[in-house]
Amino acid sequence: MKIIRTRQRPFLVVIDVILTVLAWVGLLYLLVRGLWPLIETHAGGPRIDNSAFEALGTLQIYMWVALVNAVILISWARYQQRKSRSFAQRRLAAPVVDDDGLSKSFKLCDDRLQKLRSPGVITIHNNQDGDVSHVVPHLWPVEPAELPPPLAPLEHPRVIFLHAEDDDNREPTNRL
Repeated sequence: MKIIRTRQRPFLVVIDVILTVLAWVGLLYLLVRGLWPLIETHAGGPRIDNSAFEALGTLQIYMWVALVNAVILISWARYQQRKSRSFAQRRLAAPVVDDDGLSKSFKLCDDRLQKLRSPGVITIHNNQDGDVSHVVPHLWPVEPAELPPPLAPLEHPRVIFLHAEDDDNREPTNRL
């Protein structure tokens, strides 16, 4: 299952397929052209002794093709590296998504959106399309009606006054 799906334009897919097929055809052509004279038999069997210079010529063609490919790939990688550095500097912050945008994006109902906004730990389950299928909270909020009654104040609060070293001139506020 793919989590991130990048859609590519059909035109670019066709170009990619055509270039890949052309590369494979070119490789097979060069292999057949270079190896066929070595395999081709005539009266005495394969002619290995006569075609050493022809094999070196074919090998030279392969080396030139590999060198051109290497130059193209390294140039493309350097271009992409420079382009990505300048792009990262110019990138703006992601836009802020409001509740409506979030609900439309993940196809959330009001109940699921409220569960997502609640504090605590939650587990979000997604369906195959990436939409939120259900939300499981691990901390349940306590309703005010379920809270225990507050503690009653003490009937006769007692104040205990402990003398400190510098309390010579002070009077206690409450005596027993």
